[in-house]
Amino acid sequence: MPRLALLAHPAVRSAVARELGRDLEYHATIDSTQSRARTLAEGGAARGIVIADEQTAGQGTHGRTWHATKGTSLLASWIVRPAPFAPALYAALAGVAVARALETLGARAATVKWPNDVELDGRKVAGVLANATSDGRGGVLVLGIGINVHQRASDFPADLVATSLAMAGHDVDRLALLARLTAELDRLERADERASAMDEWRSRSRLMGKGVEVKLPDRAFAGTATAIDDEGALLVHTASGVERVVTGDVRLS
Repeated sequence: MPRLALLAHPAVRSAVARELGRDLEYHATIDSTQSRARTLAEGGAARGIVIADEQTAGQGTHGRTWHATKGTSLLASWIVRPAPFAPALYAALAGVAVARALETLGARAATVKWPNDVELDGRKVAGVLANATSDGRGGVLVLGIGINVHQRASDFPADLVATSLAMAGHDVDRLALLARLTAELDRLERADERASAMDEWRSRSRLMGKGVEVKLPDRAFAGTATAIDDEGALLVHTASGVERVVTGDVRLS
């Protein structure tokens, strides 16, 4: 039995929850960990993780779906309450947390692609999806992360430029990855860690200093990606000035 599936047993789940300092909810199959975590957050949950071995309707950005064959990925959503300062920035820096976690488990040289992708050798290995809401208790952020761990090339749609840790030559245990990633996300919540995480984001970014094409719902433009600001927006220098991109499709030109 894969070690992640041991979370189905209450005693194991309780022990891991104590170790991680979070409530845990495990599903062999679920439509979306993000949807379930948002429901729990709306009900008042403070700090928890929803984990699944398989998703039938996994969510990505821009209405895309997250493809994952059963037993191949780490699929989890973290409930963070109170919401961190600048949730969009925290979500972008979550890519650094993923890269750090992968590095400790042997997968080095991961890069980040604004706003929510982590890549190995230029191919997507992980994605982040964030939903932040305000309330009378400091707000809540639900952060969904999917990491391709055991997939083979045949597990991906032909038009998806993706890879997995296994395809990159790394044999990674998903339960160990869950624990390491949770520790790295907790580290990001500390205000004194934000500057170093931003520096690391810049050093790992595939976009910084490069020509990019930006597609927004109502227009498109090209320029040079130069930074992310303190709220997580991408700054792009164009012929007519600096564009601040909060959301959109950004590609290397």
